[in-house]
Amino acid sequence: MRNFAKVIMGAFPVVLCRKANQPHSTGGQVQEFNKAIRYVHSMTDFYLMTQYNSYIDKTISYMQAYLHGFHDTKDVFLQFRAGKGAKKVVAEAYKNLLRAQSQASISNLTMSEKAKMHQENNLECRELVEDILKEGAHCNFLKMHRISHYAEQIPKFGALGQFSTEISECMHKSFKDAYRRSNKVNATSQIITNHTRDHTFIIKDLTIKAWAKAKETRNPTHHVRKRGQVVPLYLQLQEKLNFGTISNLGDLERVTGLYDLGLVTSAFLREELGYSEMSISRVLSGGI
Repeated sequence: MRNFAKVIMGAFPVVLCRKANQPHSTGGQVQEFNKAIRYVHSMTDFYLMTQYNSYIDKTISYMQAYLHGFHDTKDVFLQFRAGKGAKKVVAEAYKNLLRAQSQASISNLTMSEKAKMHQENNLECRELVEDILKEGAHCNFLKMHRISHYAEQIPKFGALGQFSTEISECMHKSFKDAYRRSNKVNATSQIITNHTRDHTFIIKDLTIKAWAKAKETRNPTHHVRKRGQVVPLYLQLQEKLNFGTISNLGDLERVTGLYDLGLVTSAFLREELGYSEMSISRVLSGGI
């Protein structure tokens, strides 16, 4: 909607095209077109100003001015707000008017008089339809009334963005996509299955990323520079140790092949147990 509001003012005047059988717009059409453009301009500016993160009295007055401009010009689209009841009345009145017009005698009229009469009948039908639709149409609904209170709510409660429903509306997208992928027959179970599958893949992806991050952050020797070739560390020894030949940590490194065992032990004693450098040296040089 936000991106739509940015382009509507450029696209709307383009669609107000002329009829193919008239080279120029009439004065009445130009007046209606200008009014429609002012309507869209006022509503678009009002909507964009409701997206502000902060307000002052001047910006609130601007927003109210755009809202008043919207109400002054909204009758140009009022006929499109007609409900089913108004449309039913229009159909009945249009049928009765055509019946009355067909009963008029045209046998004694010339061709030009018949053409003029036909044109007047069409104009009468069009005016009747427009009048009934405007009488049965209105903009008195909750969302239209609520925006009239924005100016008094902003000083009391702050910017309007905190009341936006865009975040909750975005949650509907996955269910709509799932419905489009279904066969439209008993779609509820298919939507649930599809949404569950997508959600499961998202959770697995997040879990893998969390594991990778935890593996990097839990490395006890991430700050220790490794020396020489990196030797793989196995969790299970390949053969039994001859403890008779092991007297200190250096012998254990040589027998097991864990040549960074001293560095790891030193880092563990320093970071986890809080040993001093002297205590660490004494532990590493002592016997096992």
